[in-house]
Amino acid sequence: MVQLLSPETFEFFARYLLAGYVVIFVRSAFVLGLRPKPAELLIEAVILSLVAQFFALGVETLHQSFVKSAWALASLPNALLEPSETLKLVVRVLIVPSALGVMLGLFLQSNWRNGVLKRFSLPVVHPVRKAHDYAFGHERPPGLVEITFEDGTKIGGWFGENSLAATDDTRSDLYLERAYVIDDNGDWKEPNEPRAILVSLKNVRSIEFLLEEDKSDGDEENDAG
Repeated sequence: MVQLLSPETFEFFARYLLAGYVVIFVRSAFVLGLRPKPAELLIEAVILSLVAQFFALGVETLHQSFVKSAWALASLPNALLEPSETLKLVVRVLIVPSALGVMLGLFLQSNWRNGVLKRFSLPVVHPVRKAHDYAFGHERPPGLVEITFEDGTKIGGWFGENSLAATDDTRSDLYLERAYVIDDNGDWKEPNEPRAILVSLKNVRSIEFLLEEDKSDGDEENDAG
């Protein structure tokens, strides 16, 4: 173990393992959902590290070509003409993997991702693994939600900037910054005292998002009439 973590092997593990974790960490900022299991995460980190090193090699090749052409003009400082090994390691382990993570994250968020995958006859799998995470994603605007439990009980709430939807392998819960009472007639009422509510989704049958009517659609219908 001492030899495995020696300074001589640090660069190897940094380039072919740590770089992959950097890609995963940056990419996770763009994609909601559970992370892979530790064993799967290790394999993914190794694969992404190899991809990152391939891109890093391309960056170094382009750098050398640019340096050779710009060196004659003496337009570059010595630090860029002959970068130190430390700077090269930072580029290989942090800068290039971070850029790769950003590109992967933007690709997974893009609307044309499915078209590209279908073009190459690849399976189309949504990057967000659970519908719960997708429904309460970062693009979810603030609004009212109606929660129905398996016994028919209903509660309402306001899901806003101070609310939170969390999930993991064993449980899912929802914190609503403002709670409402829903009577048997389906009418919403303010509680006697303003309150927030934490809801375990274990016995929840459905969660409805009450959307505002699109005013433009109503205007078009009036114009048509």
